[in-house]
Amino acid sequence: MKKNYKRFFPALNKEKIVNGYDFFISEDESVIYKKNNQSSERLNKIFRDNTNMDFFLRIMDGIGLPAPLRPHIVNGFELEDDGSHKSPFLHGYRLDLLDSYELSDEEFKIIITETERLLSILLLVSADNELTGDWALHNLIFSLSHKRIMNVDLEGFVTYNPIPVWADIEIITEWIRSIQRLRSI
Repeated sequence: MKKNYKRFFPALNKEKIVNGYDFFISEDESVIYKKNNQSSERLNKIFRDNTNMDFFLRIMDGIGLPAPLRPHIVNGFELEDDGSHKSPFLHGYRLDLLDSYELSDEEFKIIITETERLLSILLLVSADNELTGDWALHNLIFSLSHKRIMNVDLEGFVTYNPIPVWADIEIITEWIRSIQRLRSI
């Protein structure tokens, strides 16, 4: 572990019981390091499979998923044998915590517009039976630098391939619609 990283504790998600990763953030807050903490045998088994690792590398490089999704997924780098990896740290608003931020009406409208844009892409990709990954709201960040919603859960594209029934496009649509109902503008 490099000395320029410190332990990072993201806001807890009440729906998530166990996290297979520990998080570290660079001192300049530009990079997040997700270290496999070996607590999930399922995760460890997935990453022992070379096919899964090859797929993960393609996702991290931004080429392993349908083109319309790529701008909405953070790229990763420095993949380790156990699935640990780094990616840019995105400053912005986590969608499951959106009601806890003090957003102006204008900022909220921008985020809602981006939720519609993302949802239309997800519906398109799902119609082609190519949707994968964990699109739960706690994995989605409205990035201030990119001005769009991005999925930061790279390993979810490997662990939820195919997408699970409990988080299919109908459920994702409901999650996104719940954000849109937070405020009437």
